[in-house]
Amino acid sequence: MCKFLDALFKHPLFVPVTLYILLFSPDPGLIQTLSAPDKTPVMSFSASTALFQMFMFYLPALAIILYFCFQDTPDLCLKQSPYINKYTKTFVSRLKFIFFVLSGTAALLMIGSAVVFIGSLLTNAEQSPVAEAPYGLSSVLVMIVYCVCAAYLEESFFRVLLCYRLFSSGIKKHSAVIVSGILFAICHAWEGFGGMANAFLSALFLSFLFERKKSLNCIALSHALYNIAVYIFLLPETVPELMFWSGFYP
Repeated sequence: MCKFLDALFKHPLFVPVTLYILLFSPDPGLIQTLSAPDKTPVMSFSASTALFQMFMFYLPALAIILYFCFQDTPDLCLKQSPYINKYTKTFVSRLKFIFFVLSGTAALLMIGSAVVFIGSLLTNAEQSPVAEAPYGLSSVLVMIVYCVCAAYLEESFFRVLLCYRLFSSGIKKHSAVIVSGILFAICHAWEGFGGMANAFLSALFLSFLFERKKSLNCIALSHALYNIAVYIFLLPETVPELMFWSGFYP
């Protein structure tokens, strides 16, 4: 029994599977959500709730995930360049980093738009947005920090720790990326089938971007900007607020 437990704890997948169950388990309403695809749930944004989640869940969970990343092999060590390049040496390198972040964000927006368009062709049902925009400057600022924390949490786990541990367990790279994408999609089951499809395709793209650039910062910031864009620019009720703050509101 002791040998079995020792082998279990030392298995490369023990940590990511445990963290997935504890941190990323699907919402209890998964079956209900998927059984009613014509009624996409709405996620109301609350600044107080977001702050509570950041300090009580996202930041502690991110610290745990990064701890295991740092404890992994030297190839995965976040202190070295293979997985996080800071792009701070020259002005050109900073511009390249910004370009790749914005390009990644644009690609994610195109994927999301394509999924919404295809979904509209497959069903005639009217769907409400899956998120409600924050109201007020303070709420928007909280939302931005919230999106950054959530993006770093998800990318550090799904694109770094989970994929690397899948590689270590003998799973081929492409298969590991697909498995990671499926698990990432399941976490977004509350958004319905369209949200899951968007999450899966976005996961494949982010894995490709991470493989090319070897930068957690790049994929996490692209992910964060995409989420921010969904909250602000894709939800019309926020636009008048932004115009009013910027002085362009008539």
